Amino acid sequence: MIETERIKGQRAVKVRYLKNIFPLDSLAFKEYTHYLRHYPDARNLGVLRKVSMVEGNNELEKCLRKYVMRNILKKIDDNQPLEYLSELRPVTIVFVNLQFDESANTMHLSKAIQDASLRIAELIHSHRGKINKVFMFDKGCTFLCVFGLPGDKQPDETTHALDSAFKIFKYCSAMLMKIKLVSIGVTSGPVFCGVVGHRVRHEYTVIGQKVNLAARMMMYYPGVVSCDATTYTSSRLPNYFFKELPQTEMKGVANPGVVYHYLGISEKTTIGKASLTTERSEYYPLLGREKEINLFQTSLKKFMGSTEGCVIMFEGLMGYGKSQLLTEIAHLGMEAGHKVVAMELTKINVNQNFFGIRALMAMFLGIDACKSYDARQHTLQSKLRDVADETCYCLLNNLFLVKFPISEEVSKMDSEERKIKMEKFLMEILQRAVKKDLLIFVIDEAQFIDSASWEYLENLLSKVPIFMIMALSPFHYRARQPCPSAVNIIKSPQTTYVQLRELKPSVILQKACQDLGVVSIPRELETFLIQRSHGIPYYCEELLRNLYLHNALMFHVLDEEEEIEDEWERLFTNPVKGMTFKTSSSISLESAEKELYICTICQNVKLQNITLPPSLKGIALAEIDNMSPSEQMVVKCAAVIGQNFTTELLFHILPEWTKNKMIQTLAALVEANIFKCFHQGREFQIAVEHDLSSLDIYDPVRKMNLTGKETGVQMSVANRIRLEQAVMQCSGMGFCMALMQEAAYELWLKSQKEALHHKCAAYLQKQAHKCKRCGEGDFISFHRYAIEMTLEIPDDQELVFEEPEEYPFSEAASLVTAIALGKIESPSFEGIDRKVVPAEMCSQENNTELNEEIPESRNKLNTIFSGVQSYLDTAAVVMRTISRHSPSRIFRPLDEDIHMPIFSRRHGSVAQNATEDHHISAFSRGLGSIIPHIAEDIGRLLKKDGTLLEENLRAEAAQKEFLDRMDEIIRLFGQGRGKITYMASCECEQIVASVFMPLARHCMAIGDEDRALYYLLECAAAYLRLSNNYMAFMNLNIAESLIKSLDPRRNVISPFEEATFYSLKGEVCYNMGQMKLAKKMFKKALSLLGRKFPLTSIGVFFKTVTEMSKHASQQKNQPCPHPSNTGEKKLACLYQQNHCLSLLWQIFSQDSANTSRKFSQLAALMSVNSAEESEDEHQIISSYIEYALCCQTIGCQDDWMKYELMAIQRSSHLKLVGGGLLTTIKLAQSLAYIKHCLGNLPLSIELGYRAHEICLHLKKPNQDYMILSVLFQSLFLSMRNQECKQVLQWLEKLAIREEKILAQACLFSSCLDLLLYAGWTYKPFKECLEFVQQNETNCILMSQSGIMLGLYSSLAIWFARLQQWDNFREPFEKARRLMRRTSASLFAAYGCCSFLECHILRLHNHAEIKPQKVRETRTRVLKTLEEVFSRCSTSPIYYARIYHLKAYVFLMLGHEEQSQFYLEKGLEVSDMYGNFLERSWLEISDEWWFTAREPMEDLWLKTAPDFPTWEGDLSEAEIRKFHRTKYLMRAPALDVDNPFPEEK
Repeated sequence: MIETERIKGQRAVKVRYLKNIFPLDSLAFKEYTHYLRHYPDARNLGVLRKVSMVEGNNELEKCLRKYVMRNILKKIDDNQPLEYLSELRPVTIVFVNLQFDESANTMHLSKAIQDASLRIAELIHSHRGKINKVFMFDKGCTFLCVFGLPGDKQPDETTHALDSAFKIFKYCSAMLMKIKLVSIGVTSGPVFCGVVGHRVRHEYTVIGQKVNLAARMMMYYPGVVSCDATTYTSSRLPNYFFKELPQTEMKGVANPGVVYHYLGISEKTTIGKASLTTERSEYYPLLGREKEINLFQTSLKKFMGSTEGCVIMFEGLMGYGKSQLLTEIAHLGMEAGHKVVAMELTKINVNQNFFGIRALMAMFLGIDACKSYDARQHTLQSKLRDVADETCYCLLNNLFLVKFPISEEVSKMDSEERKIKMEKFLMEILQRAVKKDLLIFVIDEAQFIDSASWEYLENLLSKVPIFMIMALSPFHYRARQPCPSAVNIIKSPQTTYVQLRELKPSVILQKACQDLGVVSIPRELETFLIQRSHGIPYYCEELLRNLYLHNALMFHVLDEEEEIEDEWERLFTNPVKGMTFKTSSSISLESAEKELYICTICQNVKLQNITLPPSLKGIALAEIDNMSPSEQMVVKCAAVIGQNFTTELLFHILPEWTKNKMIQTLAALVEANIFKCFHQGREFQIAVEHDLSSLDIYDPVRKMNLTGKETGVQMSVANRIRLEQAVMQCSGMGFCMALMQEAAYELWLKSQKEALHHKCAAYLQKQAHKCKRCGEGDFISFHRYAIEMTLEIPDDQELVFEEPEEYPFSEAASLVTAIALGKIESPSFEGIDRKVVPAEMCSQENNTELNEEIPESRNKLNTIFSGVQSYLDTAAVVMRTISRHSPSRIFRPLDEDIHMPIFSRRHGSVAQNATEDHHISAFSRGLGSIIPHIAEDIGRLLKKDGTLLEENLRAEAAQKEFLDRMDEIIRLFGQGRGKITYMASCECEQIVASVFMPLARHCMAIGDEDRALYYLLECAAAYLRLSNNYMAFMNLNIAESLIKSLDPRRNVISPFEEATFYSLKGEVCYNMGQMKLAKKMFKKALSLLGRKFPLTSIGVFFKTVTEMSKHASQQKNQPCPHPSNTGEKKLACLYQQNHCLSLLWQIFSQDSANTSRKFSQLAALMSVNSAEESEDEHQIISSYIEYALCCQTIGCQDDWMKYELMAIQRSSHLKLVGGGLLTTIKLAQSLAYIKHCLGNLPLSIELGYRAHEICLHLKKPNQDYMILSVLFQSLFLSMRNQECKQVLQWLEKLAIREEKILAQACLFSSCLDLLLYAGWTYKPFKECLEFVQQNETNCILMSQSGIMLGLYSSLAIWFARLQQWDNFREPFEKARRLMRRTSASLFAAYGCCSFLECHILRLHNHAEIKPQKVRETRTRVLKTLEEVFSRCSTSPIYYARIYHLKAYVFLMLGHEEQSQFYLEKGLEVSDMYGNFLERSWLEISDEWWFTAREPMEDLWLKTAPDFPTWEGDLSEAEIRKFHRTKYLMRAPALDVDNPFPEEK
């Protein structure tokens, strides 16, 4: 039923209401009229009329369909909107102009035009060409033909167009009546293809400059087939098919370029012109085809003495490097002294009868270079003089276009007999030739061999032993089947069929450097080439050529000694300089003297914005046009979303599709390898990467279906059903090739793109927040509240910061910790008992209730205090009786009493040794009987003022309570109590990739710069959170370009966003080790946030006084903890201030200058004040921990312990829900890290085990791998090998399950540590080396300079110890370049120590082999020693290693007293910090250098490289052997008279 309203003065009516009703009868009709009150009742039906639908006229529709092109009809039948039929795509235009004689009448013209139309349609139809228009004007009849319309794209489009144009020219010139002149113009390029005209009458046509140019060429170059330079180049036809035409000024065409006359194909012009077009160069070697070359050489050796021919066929798509491979093979054959005949065919040769054999024999006989028949005839006579009788020469007349006299015998033969005789004659020539030399035929583009030549080759190979190499494209790719003779050769047992694979990413990068003539390229260009080239060499070449033509690349001379200042633009460029690719297998002396160049990207150039080169776009469009209309629509819509997309968003933007139709279409595209599903992509990707490195030899007959047998229908249906199920279950999809996405995206018109981008942005905006697992907030805290625009968030998504449901044990745990801590408070600690613990928690009622529930808490505390005094007495005695040279310096025996705490996952408890024994043995075993795991800290504190003891004990007790609290959390997790549903895996990484990054791109596409900047900053912050510095760098680069492009008069960036931008840039610089640049960025961000940081020492003094006063005031007036009431905008600023200051103090702490300590402490103090002002417990706890670490670094022992205790006390009343629980984990992680760095390894181990257990329950892999890495280091230095093995098993499982590249890097770094220092193996060295080689170009891994420094240094140490100095050089240079880029992380500190060892081993080598370089190397080593010692200021656990290496340096320099002093210092420090591993090595060095009476055996060198694995239940002798498997650092033999000669 339709309700309408009349429009005054119009015949039309306005529809107001529509309703579908059931089959209408009179009763139902009456009911409906009464139901609508404003309708008249059934007695007055004047305005109510029944409406009937007009049925379609099938006959009329059939007639009208003839006037619409078939590919357009398919899209209309697929219910695609008319506006989606229009595209912007490259096509080839053919304009044909027919001018008739003046005597031609209407009948003549009608007949001629009809004949021409039929013939033109017939000629172009086989190549998917279409006649778009036929029209008459004063200069004759014109046909507009188009090749490459939607659905018609083919790879050889321009060649087909030229061939069709030439055939049309010949036919029309000869066959049409009254024809006077035929002119044809052919052009290629992008044009508008779509619907134009009024809606009453549409027309599908083409519009563009190339259309106009073809029309002008047709008229200004009459009587010929003319083409433009683009068509000439893209046709890839030999240049002798064309002739350059003189330039003519054409109306409406400013710069037409060179115009060519297409001559067509002539037999005379193609004699012998088939040599290889690819030239070999010593400076341009073949890359990535070593296995194919080995196959050729192996097969050639086996072929020696064979009586039958042998064939190797290399199959590969266009651009796979077949031509260069065959050129290299031909060179190797000639270099071996064999007769090699190499030729290359073209697409026009497939239709030339016997051309393949004629060209091959012409080159074999040496007549291919002869320009006249006389020269050819003379050459043939000289070649055939001893081969055959001259009467047979005439058989070659037609074959080689010569004029030998026809003999009487030959004159009597018919054509068939002459053909047979000629073929036998050619075979006799070859049979005689193979008796003298081994004959190798090399044929490139063998798919263009004609059928007659295939037949002859089949016969030849069965009778003559010829070694033949062929390269060809797949026959199915050319949409034609091979002839029977070709199939027989392919199926022959003498044929080896090899399918070429894509090149590895590392080889593509080598090729890029080779093509550009440089030794390194920037990281951004590497990613660009790897993603878009898809491992295909030709794609890489075209992309580089396109970038060069767009002036996107710059080239600089490489200066190896240049110290480049920190620059943001070169942040990911400079490290690549160390990873240079050699452009040849061996660098000659001549090339070594030349200047080396590096490539960079021009400033303000964004590679993503550069359009595809036409050649690659044509290849991608050809594949798109071979799809069905539905598949094309899905591909085009997915291209708007981006490289990766979700099916929900795709369904949202598809025009009027059903879910079932989309699933079926996606399944077809997955089957065709256009799309890939994310959920099954991991295993599939691993398999593909494995295949890329293998040589695939297979039976091509099955693949090409040459036998005619088809697979079963049932199997095909079952596979499709499985694919559809996989698509329905997948969380996201992506394009298999980036080129496909870019080519499909460029098909849309500008208005269409904007409309689709707007739909995508509106849909994604609802999902633009962190995952539920992480609280659904902004990645930049309170970001949306700090900006001056409104983000459209639905009502159900507004409260994204609301905390999730609490865990049932949070209140009890808070009460336990708060009251326990309250019992050990003292008035000397300013107000902590009043300010931190809530008043309601300290009431008598609560105390009573708590005592009833957990009576053991007081008993544990009483036990702690009762043993303190006796513990101190015993410790004093022990410290006086320990001898410096006594073996008892190790507090714990190496083979006993070293065990992890008895930790029960099921019950979450830690078995404690609550004994009353206070003898000296308790101290020697770690003093774990009274206060577990705090012996090292208290042992060091005993040397200091006794006034600190009370605070130290409170801190240790607080740490104990914190451990108990974590045990309670684990116990409740294990029991599954409460509603613990907040356990899903973190999905932020997927959200950033599928929501935030596309959303930023969509906002930029629709011109919404403000929102684009917002989401770009969110992306950068998210990737920093995910440890992906490279992607953060890329997003910040895009944001910077966006900021620069804004008009300051219309767009004003808020100070907060600008400050956030600089803050994020500073964090990236900090992570990459660019400390100067990071410091500059943070100071700028703080200035914009209204928190200026002083620049001078005087300013620091006054600022420190102000901040300390502010801190004291906040401590005094601190309220009970409660949710913050501070405004969200102010909170956003405070969070950013805290973040900047947190990293700024760490930057200052690395500076060795005395004033830097004051700067560092001020920054940490300002961070504390900002956190306290925010009243956010998570921020406050984090700032306290960092301030404690800062104080420890600068030597403020009292403040260190105080703020560490404050942080732990603050955490006691956190609610163990999402945020509180994560803060607890981060606190445990931070404490484990700090305790490891400071040498309290037992406590670090305790915290590490518990934090790992909770991370398993919370499914936090990003935190877990860092926790396991620190845990391994603590166990490793404690020589707890069995537990080290267990932790590595956990880390390996995590790395495999989550596919975290950083987790894998930590795993292999730990494995290298075991090989170098522990004497046993978890992963062999070869596997570690392969990991580094395969992943060193990974952007995520390369952004972690600390980890890579450790990996490269470990590799260099291994090679140096084994005296493999050629292998040592490369990882050492890479580590050296990373030294100045490391941050103040644990990995960086350890990597610096490893690099120092590399440098010292290099000094030892120079002392023995290159004494003239000792002086220079010694200077660098001493400088590195000081630098490393300064960098390890925050990690004193590694002081023992530094002192050990320093002792070795002075031993090599001949200063034994200094060497012994530092050795003693190393032993003392290793005892102080519990570094048992280094102590065992120091003792061996002490014995080896100073006390050994006999030469010691180097067990490490004796065992390497085959180290044993660690097995459980080892005997004492076996454990002792492992502990003594250390590398012996030998002192070199120097010239006593001249130990350090000057370098000449």
